[in-house]
Amino acid sequence: MQKIGKRILSILLTVIIAVSSCVIAANAETDSVITKVDSFEAAAEELTNSKHVDELEKDEVYPTILIHGIGQSRTFMLDEDGNDAVDPDGKKITGWPIYFYVPELVFKLVVPLLASLITQKDCGLSKKAYDAVYDAVDYLAFNDDGTPKNNFRVEGYDNRSAAECTEEEKAVIFDHVPIKNYTDKVGEENLYYYAYNSFGDIYQIVDGLEEIIEKAKKDTGKDKVNLLPISLGGAISVAYIGEHPKCEDINKIVLIVPAADGSEIVGKVMLGQLDYSDAGLYRNMFTKLVGEDNYTGWLINIGIRILPKNVVIGLLKAIAAGLSDSALSRVTNMWGLVPSSMYDELAERYLVEGTKFASDVEKFHNAQLNYISNLKAAAKNGVKIYDVCAYGLELYSLIDSNSNSDKIIHSASTSLGATFSNVHEKLPEGYTQQKLTGTNFISPDGQVDASTCAFPYTTWFFGNQSHEELAHNDVVISLATDLLVVKDMDVFTTVEYPQFNGHRNTHDLIKYIEEAEAVDLSALSTENAEKLTAALDKAKAILATTIIVEGEAEAAENELYNALADIGLYEKKDNTKDNILLVVCKTASELIYRYFGPRGFSDPYGV
Repeated sequence: MQKIGKRILSILLTVIIAVSSCVIAANAETDSVITKVDSFEAAAEELTNSKHVDELEKDEVYPTILIHGIGQSRTFMLDEDGNDAVDPDGKKITGWPIYFYVPELVFKLVVPLLASLITQKDCGLSKKAYDAVYDAVDYLAFNDDGTPKNNFRVEGYDNRSAAECTEEEKAVIFDHVPIKNYTDKVGEENLYYYAYNSFGDIYQIVDGLEEIIEKAKKDTGKDKVNLLPISLGGAISVAYIGEHPKCEDINKIVLIVPAADGSEIVGKVMLGQLDYSDAGLYRNMFTKLVGEDNYTGWLINIGIRILPKNVVIGLLKAIAAGLSDSALSRVTNMWGLVPSSMYDELAERYLVEGTKFASDVEKFHNAQLNYISNLKAAAKNGVKIYDVCAYGLELYSLIDSNSNSDKIIHSASTSLGATFSNVHEKLPEGYTQQKLTGTNFISPDGQVDASTCAFPYTTWFFGNQSHEELAHNDVVISLATDLLVVKDMDVFTTVEYPQFNGHRNTHDLIKYIEEAEAVDLSALSTENAEKLTAALDKAKAILATTIIVEGEAEAAENELYNALADIGLYEKKDNTKDNILLVVCKTASELIYRYFGPRGFSDPYGV
């Protein structure tokens, strides 16, 4: 049970903590009318009279500041002497990844856990769990006067361009965001990776962003920069633009799944609104967090039944509350993930009126409320605004929500206000587009009305795309690169990038292509050489496309992997054991739920 408790805690933390000219975008009409079609491929066919990206006028090269997502910079706590702090075992204490001193957690929880298991009652387990989680992450929190309880250093790049970074540093940057194609086109001297503390003071982070913008301008001799905010970086852009609504230093903003209006997950966890329904607890929460094709989640469904239902719920509530009361509610950057609609209730619960911390949080909230109007004002002043949104998936089932999302952030937030159906549904029968009725902005799958988003002509949507895998969708990265390089582009401009597209993960496919290209075909048998060549050609052909056919990339990846395995570069994949465990654990979990009911093993029937 101890392992289950640790797994639950780690999942909670991972999920919680864990994305044409804009001058005409707001109210413009266009003669390019896309007829309603039934697939992404058919939608692309409607654009065959459009230009190719290579035919478009290139923009003047401005340096780009990449503002990364949560946890894409390592941070280290400092001791009183300014050195890296260490735990009793001599291990460095990190702010990210979030640090836990496991022996201390075990010591605090083992007695009440054993007592609760023996008595089948909550023998102080939930209180101890709350205290343990609160104490474990309290080192990240801020005081009411706005000062951090502890200081951290960011493992950053000293505001250097990618050209000035070491090969190892560049490898880390391009692993986080594989945008090397951009630097190949404009030079590494025009990319800056802004490393910041994900659990830091959001306005100190803005100060740092201002510094790197000035450094990039000075280094390159340009008067403006491009911003590339990703995920939590979107919240940083909210705060920055709140401080600089005229965006006088900005040429373009290319938003990638931005947390423009927070995430429902963070807001509802802070409100204590987890999904404790019967199906939520014993069927959905853990299986969907871990993955329904992973036997571990189904095993957890069974394992948590060794405690009574009310004890399990109490334990989960305590973990969520301990996390909320410390690392979430007392870090300004985490308030950047609170949806504006939940702010008032959470402010009343957590903020102490008159303190600097509360003042900073309120300032961000006001910037959040004004973000779209500020962006539109910037667009009128010549700043080009682009947005990339993912949709079509459930929010992680930690909470009860039917919002369309990318699993981490609800899509209304990342799209700056597009209208979506409930997840896995379509817009109501007879639904009509709400704005810009002269042009079709309804997605082919019937889930999105893009006409209501802030920039309908320059917002792209990727269906069934998860937040965490977005950086490995090569089409998204290619689109972001071209948006930075091309002078003007909208959703009707090119054959390559229709407004609605699909999802794929080409991270391993690209790696296998590189390995296959290095193989000496003359050393292989004729059969293996032909097989490898055919698989390689197919994989490269898919990477050359930007209209995604779902499942195509995965099939090509498997074929190329098998061809490499045939010549001894890899072992043949054998998922037999995992598949058997999945069938056994899932079947057992579902049978227990159906015939035993949603309760602990010791609970009386009907509880």
